[in-house]
This record gives sequence, structure tokens and C-alpha cells, in this order.
Amino acid sequence: MNKLFEKQMKDLLKDEYDDFMQALEQPNVKAFYLNPLKKDGLKYLDKKYIQPHVIVKDGFYFDYQNYPLGKSPFFSCGIYYIQEPSAMLVSHFLDIQDDDYILDMCAAPGGKTCAVASRLSQQGLMIANDIVPLRAKILSENVERFGLTNTIVTNCDPVQLTKVLSGFFDKIILDAPCSGEGMFRKSDQAIETWSLDKVNECAYIQRQLIDAAMTLLKPGGQLIYSTCTYNTIENEQQIEYLIDHYDCSLIPLEKSHGMQPGINMSETVRLYPHHYQGEGHFIALIQKHGEEKKTKVKAMKPRISKQNQQLVQDFYKQYLNIKIPAYLYDNNSHIYALLPQFPELRGIRVLRNGLYLGECKKNRFEPSLALALTLHKDEVKQLYTYHETDQQILDYLHGETIIGSNQKGYGVLFVEDYPLSFYKESNQQAKNLYPKGLRR
Repeated sequence: MNKLFEKQMKDLLKDEYDDFMQALEQPNVKAFYLNPLKKDGLKYLDKKYIQPHVIVKDGFYFDYQNYPLGKSPFFSCGIYYIQEPSAMLVSHFLDIQDDDYILDMCAAPGGKTCAVASRLSQQGLMIANDIVPLRAKILSENVERFGLTNTIVTNCDPVQLTKVLSGFFDKIILDAPCSGEGMFRKSDQAIETWSLDKVNECAYIQRQLIDAAMTLLKPGGQLIYSTCTYNTIENEQQIEYLIDHYDCSLIPLEKSHGMQPGINMSETVRLYPHHYQGEGHFIALIQKHGEEKKTKVKAMKPRISKQNQQLVQDFYKQYLNIKIPAYLYDNNSHIYALLPQFPELRGIRVLRNGLYLGECKKNRFEPSLALALTLHKDEVKQLYTYHETDQQILDYLHGETIIGSNQKGYGVLFVEDYPLSFYKESNQQAKNLYPKGLRR
């Protein structure tokens, strides 16, 4: 362990330092939360290996060594999201209204995005951003798996968003890039890469992100700031900067189950592994003051050719029991279902504009995995249902075909009540349409 880090923690924790170091020797804790868009998922999980999270509604700890939930077909169906139990508190502390416009500035891999966006209505909006292309791709895949239709995924420096969305958001999540001291129990790499230079580099980036967040936030809006680190440079000192430079104030966070107050900042929360069942974290909730102004942001206009509109319409009529979405957007024959509140994001790299429906190819429409993952059994005309442990569904996730029952065309595979993927059947063979990059 780095001697400078040890000194820092001794100065912060004093008599508790030994207990803290002993906690770092213990196994890390795994947890998940249920997807509210996929109802009743708990009834299919083995209660023997899970226990309720001490604070988060529909959050649970689980025994990952004996119950590897990440390998279950239910994970691929999106009925839960595996997230570190301390990180879950960020979305827990945010008071979400179902029509809020929310930005997750540094969103990958997507745990906070999915937790919050799944609580929004179709009148709400989530923009989930990450600056790193590979991380943004993983974020987009998790948004897809969760069946979110009210979410836009972007890949840019969050500062770029200030050019088009100033004063636009009711709530902003800033889970800031940090030195990762709170992850030392989970990650040897976090220990190896730690240095005071890294702390100061992260603090510089955090300051830029804070400035951008306060530009993007409406007066009356809330910013939740979090890190997975312990030092005051990246935590309390950043909040002091915020309070000193902007018309805002801290909203006190209620503490329980071993949560500790911030250093000389009782409104904030610190999480330590020797007090709380999870990794290290810092959380602060800030209210922006000022008179609310009407922000004029141009809405994205639907755009699709008549030919491609007809192809999508024909597919829905033939294979689904639901109406075609009202707002369609055609991006080089890739079709998205928009919501009317989606903003025009000129100059911003967008990976996902709402729900990706599929692609129009040579006078036919090929549906997407994203569309399949939003469907219910009564919304599809052809389907097969399997249990979680059925070998056929495990083989399908490896890329195998399924023996059919002489259906023709597209249908959806379900694991119990939850959609997994489209298939396309002919000659009693259900062709595997699960994306190759996601196969196991």
C-alpha cells in the first residue's frame, strides 16, 4: 500500500485507521437492483443467496461465488443491474420526478443512468454521456439491455453540452472521474495507479465538470456529486468551491447504517468499508438557486422516408400487437423511436437516440435487440418461452439455433416472462439473432 495514502487515511480516520485497514482485507460486497420496467423479477431469483440492501428499495446483496447472477439469462433480459452497493446510494438520494430532464455527465457503465431513467415516465428524459468511446459503447449496451426508451446516449466531453443545453436540466448526476481510493478493496489496479499527481489531475478535471454542470443545470435544479475516493481535495474541497463560486447550497443527506458525515461538512455523506457494507464513496447534493428561466432548446424533428416508414409499419402489423411509434427518425436506414421532448444535439456525437428499432435493408425491416428487450408477451404474435436453466436458452446465448415448431418469420424468445431476443424461423429452425458481440 502506498505510504502517502496510508498517512492520508491515518490523518482522516485517526483511531479508526486499523479497523479501516482490516476491512480492506475482507472480500468485497456484490449487489444488484431490480429493473422496475421488468415486473416481478424477484419471484424468479433464489432467495437463499440474496438479502435486501439496507437502504435502497429493490436493491439486494448477493453471494456472487455461489450465485453468479452475471451469467444468468435473466441478466441478459435486463431484469436487474449489478452495481456496487455504495454507488447505489447516489440515485437513492436523488428525488426523481417522473417528468424530470436529467443528465448523467460521466455515466458509464450505466448503473446510475439505468436506476434513474427507469423511474422516469415517457414525459421525462435522460441524457447519458461518457467521454471515452469504449465506455460509452458499454453504457449504450446497458441502456439497451434495461429496455429504456426515454434515454439518449452521447459520447463527448461534457463541456461540449453547454453549447446546446445551457440551463436545460432539472437534475444532474456528476459521478466524477477520481483517483479511486474507495476501490482499493476491489481493484489492485486502483492501488497501483494511485499517486498524489493523479489526485491533483482528477481534481482539475472535476473542477471543469462542476463548472459545466452548473451551466447545464436549471435554477432550482439539483446536482448530485459523487466520487469513489477518500481525500478531501476531490471531495469536500470541490464542494467548498461550488458554494463559494455559485448561488447554491447543500441539501443535507440523511445518514443511517454506518454512513459518516463529510469532513467538516455534515450535510454530505462519506462511506467507509469498516462502517458500511460497501466500498468507499463520497456524496453531496447541491441545490442551485436563482429565478427559473425558460430555456429555448430546439426539439429533434422526426424524419423518415415513406418507403422505410412503410417497411416498419408492415413489420409491426405482421409480427407485433402494438402500434408503430409516433416519432420515427431515420439515420442512414437505422430507425429510432424518438420522444417529442428529445433535443436537437447538433455537434454532439450521439450513439443512441431513444429506442433503436432496427434497420431497413433491401425492401425489408430487420428488428433490433433493443426493440425485443422492450416487449411483453401479449405484444408479440410469435414466441417461445424457456426457463432460466433450459439448455436451449443457454445454447442460444452461445450462438446456437433453436428447433422451432413450424412458425414462419420473426418471433421473440422469452425467459419466463422476460424478452431475450428476436429469432427468425423457417423450416423449423429458429435462426439466432442474438448479436455476436454479446454471445457467451
